[in-house]
Amino acid sequence: MKPKPPETTARVAPAATPAADAPVSLLLYSVHGVKAVQLGVGAPVVVGRVWPADVVVDDASLSRTHARFTLRDGVVVLEDLGSTNGTWLNGERVTSASMRAEDEVRIGDVSVSLHVRPVAGAGDLEGHDAFVAHVEEELTRARTFARPMSLLMLRADEAAPGATASFPVRGWLPVVRELLRPVDRASLWSSDTMLVCLPEMDSATARQLASKLLSVVPALRAGHVTFPADGASSHELLANVRAALGRTHAQGRLYGAAAPDASVPAASGVVVHGARMREIMALVERVAPSAMPVLVLGETGSGKEVLARAIHDASPRREAPLKSMNCAAIPSTLLEGMLFGHERGAFTGADRTAKGLFEQAHGGTVMLDEVGELSPAAQAALLRVLETRRVTRVGGDRELEVDVRVVAATHRDLEAMCREGTFRWDLFYRLHTITLHLPPLRERTEEIAPLAAHFLAEANRVNGRAVRAIHPDALDQLVRYAWPGNVRELRNVIERAVVITRGDVVTVDDLSERVRAQAPPRASSPSGAASPVASAESDGLEYKERLKREMARYETELIVDALRRAAGNQTAAARALNIPLRTLTHKIQALGIKKTFE
Repeated sequence: MKPKPPETTARVAPAATPAADAPVSLLLYSVHGVKAVQLGVGAPVVVGRVWPADVVVDDASLSRTHARFTLRDGVVVLEDLGSTNGTWLNGERVTSASMRAEDEVRIGDVSVSLHVRPVAGAGDLEGHDAFVAHVEEELTRARTFARPMSLLMLRADEAAPGATASFPVRGWLPVVRELLRPVDRASLWSSDTMLVCLPEMDSATARQLASKLLSVVPALRAGHVTFPADGASSHELLANVRAALGRTHAQGRLYGAAAPDASVPAASGVVVHGARMREIMALVERVAPSAMPVLVLGETGSGKEVLARAIHDASPRREAPLKSMNCAAIPSTLLEGMLFGHERGAFTGADRTAKGLFEQAHGGTVMLDEVGELSPAAQAALLRVLETRRVTRVGGDRELEVDVRVVAATHRDLEAMCREGTFRWDLFYRLHTITLHLPPLRERTEEIAPLAAHFLAEANRVNGRAVRAIHPDALDQLVRYAWPGNVRELRNVIERAVVITRGDVVTVDDLSERVRAQAPPRASSPSGAASPVASAESDGLEYKERLKREMARYETELIVDALRRAAGNQTAAARALNIPLRTLTHKIQALGIKKTFE
């Protein structure tokens, strides 16, 4: 809570007020979204945190009924209603004042802007969690109908002529919304950053739209990504679109996620804290010197690519390239050319010879993510490469020797796929020589605190912030959350919390609604002192045991519900839970779940 300064009454300034008959809109910006409010002449509108306010904004900084806005004789009058955190006009706390279109108005932590015209579609700017849920729905449609979907991230460009370091969304929201289609959805990432979901839009069209937005609003930068080329899940796409926006500092004001090559960036450090991860990393050290293929099994977002980097860095191949490809993101018609290269004239548009991934990684490592998505033809070609260490470019007749180590990764149950006839047994046996099982984050909760601290430091560096810690109550919520998106989702949550927090400590209010919806946090210590993330180490065994039991109970409920819905069919239940069948079978045994669903 901010200190309460002496209250003043602002000077009522003339000019820059709307005409008496002009349509007037208010836009209310909070970290959970934007609300558009049409003002009627003589009809006061009260904004607050709960009913009986006319407009409810779910923000803890607001009082129950915080401020009143009234359009009268072409003037918008704002009045503070005895709020705790105050009503602010151009940095000055006020009790009553007139409001002009160019004024900076804040009620609590909610920014308010005045627009002397209707704001088309502004009400579609939803909260971040609702936006993520919408992206996931669109991804389901895109997968079902084999259609693209794109994301844009727009942010103020501090280097643009006339721009400032703080260029809030309210300055360009109405303009951007008018250029979007009715089907497009938008959300606030932070006070100066917007996310846009573009259903049925491919990468080229998304880039054209972004270029048009930048031409209309020059003080912006834009990053764009497209499903499936740049990611298969909402958390992966969000991470990649943030990375794309970050590249605009060096690459220009518009950038896509796909890098010019498939190099995997050097890991910033593998966080190893729990016993299970120490066992995995010890096995990595033992297998790294060999050239045998490695199969990494784990859920989406659990850190399979980080593990591949660790294997490569610990091997004698560390000085050679590590190249990566997401097999699920490449159309089957293009996959063989991407893996093995093509000769000039091999197909329409092949105007030059190109090396494939295996040639590019000669002497190093190739990581094939989501290897379970390979087509039958690509599986046969990969098997031949593993057996002969030779590749043949598409359209060529000459075999080329390649020296690579293959690390394959998947969240699928390859054995079940072999039994179903969708994956080759001989390829499975080739890849299955060394297998690493990477547990999901919910099964290694002791990793959450150190991972959160790691991502906090990284987000500070990338975003120029100086957030020093995570409050114990917020950490408690992080530990209690089930993390369906695993480590990648945790990273997204921490980065956004660092961006939107108004203090130097991340609090519960800075976390996403999904995380905050967990069980109430534990009581604060009697001293009330806020400890950093590392304070989780001082938790007693009793608390950890209780947490372990609660997580087991919650996991049991999820599995029992999935089994019940699937009438006891474990394969269908595993598919619904998005986990391998082998993992589900293990959990049923470990949790003592009775087979009473047949």
